[in-house]
Amino acid sequence: MIAQERTAVIARPSCAGPKASVFWALAFGLGITGAIFEALFPTGFSLLTPFSWGAFLSDAAKNLGIVLSFGVGLAYLSRLAMAAATETSSKPMPQALVGLVAAPASRTAVMRDAARIIGFSLLITLFARVSIHFGDNPVPITGQTLAVLLTGAALGSRLGLLTTVMYLAQGSAGMHVYAGGGFGHFWQLASGGYIIGFAAAAFLVGFLSERGWNRGTPLLVAMLIGNAIIYVPGLIQLGLFVGWGNALNFGLYPFIPGDLAKLYVASLMAPAAWSLLRAQGRPALWK
Repeated sequence: MIAQERTAVIARPSCAGPKASVFWALAFGLGITGAIFEALFPTGFSLLTPFSWGAFLSDAAKNLGIVLSFGVGLAYLSRLAMAAATETSSKPMPQALVGLVAAPASRTAVMRDAARIIGFSLLITLFARVSIHFGDNPVPITGQTLAVLLTGAALGSRLGLLTTVMYLAQGSAGMHVYAGGGFGHFWQLASGGYIIGFAAAAFLVGFLSERGWNRGTPLLVAMLIGNAIIYVPGLIQLGLFVGWGNALNFGLYPFIPGDLAKLYVASLMAPAAWSLLRAQGRPALWK
């Protein structure tokens, strides 16, 4: 009975619509797309050189495993946490684990989340390849900010946060997903603080969008706040690499005009993203 109640909580938003197999196929297709793209274009949009079928297939298989394991795993754990948060009984959690795997509606909810997490992490990766370095500045101008703000507005706080966490995990696992095809642990990168800021920004923009800041000026303000939050950990970590006296010159001032343009474009793209996700203009809270 407890497992059934938890399963109902997990699956309630997803009892109608496509089956789990449809979302699994979508997640798998997006995963393959991302895996192949990263294997073919490890840096920027330059083709792997010298090309080797062995290296390409090996890298693509590794990437696919990383993408699917992180995407499905995060979606599953998130839905399980939602069920646990609504349960007041002291009955053991394994019952909920069984229900989450066995119930068709629950599998649909998990795989729908996984498809969205994988799809938008791929979007951030693609925008990150638009990277411009200038002078000796270790922080490039990229399209990541636009994609992160759009992710939060389109997916809401929960999935927006999970998507950026997955993006961070992919880079830490060795996938070339950061700006210009970079990868590695965030604490080893001069720009690593900005990547941490992506998670906070996506969550906040999603949180505000869920509460009505999802159109016009309110959405622009939500994205402006989210964009500002990215700079807090970003500048702190950058200061450790270039010195506190250079942090603002390298990590803030050159990016202000471009960031204002990117958040405006992201606000214009949000309605199209909602239509694609069938969110009907407003993401449901923690859905």
